[in-house]
Amino acid sequence: MPERQKRVTLKDVADYCGLSRSLVAFIISNSGYRNSTPENRRKVAEAVKALNYRPNTAARELRARKSSTIGVAMPMSGTGFYGNIALELQREIKRRGFTSLFSFWGGDDPEEMHAESLRALFSRNIDGVISWDASPRFREEGIPAVIYGGGGLYDSVSPDDEQMIAEALRHLAEFGHRTVGILGMKERNRIFAEQVSGNGLATRPEWIFELASWSRRPQDAFGQFYRNCGGTLPDALICHSDTEAVAAVSSAGKQGVEVPRDLSVVALDSSFIVDYFHPALDAFDINLPEIAAQLVERLLARIDAPELPVRPIKILPRLIHRESVGRK
Repeated sequence: MPERQKRVTLKDVADYCGLSRSLVAFIISNSGYRNSTPENRRKVAEAVKALNYRPNTAARELRARKSSTIGVAMPMSGTGFYGNIALELQREIKRRGFTSLFSFWGGDDPEEMHAESLRALFSRNIDGVISWDASPRFREEGIPAVIYGGGGLYDSVSPDDEQMIAEALRHLAEFGHRTVGILGMKERNRIFAEQVSGNGLATRPEWIFELASWSRRPQDAFGQFYRNCGGTLPDALICHSDTEAVAAVSSAGKQGVEVPRDLSVVALDSSFIVDYFHPALDAFDINLPEIAAQLVERLLARIDAPELPVRPIKILPRLIHRESVGRK
């Protein structure tokens, strides 16, 4: 009995023409990939012909029966970040020819609302989902997924927290600060604790405050941080977002602590508020348009080529010095 010929895969085509599988997938599917140059299209066409590559038509027909809808599952919050990233995602999804379906969670029972938000998406005929949570349900339901933040088994896109926190610490050290604290989520606090001493700065356990949930009010967080410190504040404070930073500056003022004279503040993201608040905040531009573009791009690549390896993408942020960090 003759040996069955091995089926040519997308990886074979990519290896033949020296391009990434995601780029080859987009060119073959004629998806208008932004880096699809005439030269790259020529290479792919030659590889397809030379290898006699045949796309998986059954999979394509299955995808064709989808609704051209991308689901987005994200926390519901009063911070500017979530409104801004939602708008950028909506724009990018529309630009790529898809409809967006948003489902939010948060409030008094975030776990139940999160489960309900996923049920709402799963009840619709979505092509894939962009999520803030790496739920195993996506694999169980056979739904392609990309995660904002840590993705684990899934593709993910996020700001480069390690680079961002390292730059924030260098910035504070250059301005003569010796002690620093953080109001952050668990992972950022871990990175901060690992990096702080390497930048010649010192911290204390009570200066590392974990924001417990999406629903915590920023002003409550700083109030608890201040009580934990017993009134002894570090020279500087790194805040998870501009919302926490604004609340910290405002709450500090009520305690007679002036920014930046008594306490310097750096925010790990920014919206329009950082320029109009007084003092204007030193904050990172985390490049939301690029984050949104990469989230959508990775999801479309995953939809078209499910066999692609899992890929985490880190977006480099940019620190902008304004008025909330003073010289010690």
